Amino acid sequence: MANTARRRSLARWSIGAVTLTVLAACGGDGAQSGNAKPSPKARAAAAAKVASCRRGDTTAFYVAYREFIKVTTPTAQRFLTAAGTDSAAPEDGFRAMQDKGPSYYYGGDSIAQRKVREKLASVGPYASLLIAHRGAVPSAGGDTVVVSLRGHFIGGELNGTAAAGKTMTVACGEAGWKVAAVAASPPQ
Repeated sequence: MANTARRRSLARWSIGAVTLTVLAACGGDGAQSGNAKPSPKARAAAAAKVASCRRGDTTAFYVAYREFIKVTTPTAQRFLTAAGTDSAAPEDGFRAMQDKGPSYYYGGDSIAQRKVREKLASVGPYASLLIAHRGAVPSAGGDTVVVSLRGHFIGGELNGTAAAGKTMTVACGEAGWKVAAVAASPPQ
């Protein structure tokens, strides 16, 4: 008799444990989804995400460059960075450029620039945007970064046309880095 009661108790406990495991895997904690507070595990994960932003995560640059490309008109199909200068895109910025289209290093001397212009002309009349990194200022807590970018078009009919400078405020929250605000950069 005691053995049967023990098995029933163990079965109820097992069903409860499986239910909790399924709810946790689905992001729930057993409460109504509209009124549920984040579980301690979810709060810890969110805190860890914000903490990773504060450790110098450079994903903010990726997000800022992606947004700059998105809002710049006319729309560019190829991208350049001023290699070897203080205006060069950081690694994550250049990765965002590559994810949006063919990307090139635009050398500092006239010979290297001429070669890139010839390459661009040989592959077609696509709008090519040279993006200049004008600085980034992180907040004291490291969870917000203000990134300033400018650009101008290289080659083709848009050659020399300036792209409006933008200042992107990128903030890290529970969902990671997101663009919080975009503003026009003051003229230089």
